[in-house]
Amino acid sequence: MKRFLVLFLAIGFVFTGCQAPVKKVAEIETTTIVLVRHAEKANDGTKDPSLDSLGMQRAVALMQTLADVQLTAVYSTPYKRTNETVEAIARENNLAVTEYDPGNKEFLSIEVDKNRGGNLLVSGHSNTVPVMVNQLIGNSQFENLEDWQYDFLYIVNIGQDTTFQVLHYGAPSVRPN
Repeated sequence: MKRFLVLFLAIGFVFTGCQAPVKKVAEIETTTIVLVRHAEKANDGTKDPSLDSLGMQRAVALMQTLADVQLTAVYSTPYKRTNETVEAIARENNLAVTEYDPGNKEFLSIEVDKNRGGNLLVSGHSNTVPVMVNQLIGNSQFENLEDWQYDFLYIVNIGQDTTFQVLHYGAPSVRPN
């Protein structure tokens, strides 16, 4: 019985030494993801319109709102309106805008893993941004935005815990009559 106890303790010490190191709370890097719907688009009858004058003003407001944030990556769907919403702020941060496929459900988790500890900006659409926020926070709290809603800014912080804020930026969106 004594031999069995010694053998059991010896095996326990060996396996204890093989465990992966546990990160301390202070070592966990927080990744911040800012998500916005593209700004106001022109009504030019095409499927890929540019921003209109209000949209250009909103893109400037986004740049001003995030002026103190050092971005590490900027993402946009392959449409003019989403790219135009973030291209100026990307330039300010010496970054290229990386296109993503809004139908790719894995895109965001892959990019968050690649950019641990960074600040990401994602420009999407009324029906993709809430889905991405829900994916990041782990529940279905947000529904699609209305066609007239452009001023929402979602901030998700992923670290030891996941937290989020919903803010508004630029001029308030106005519901049409």
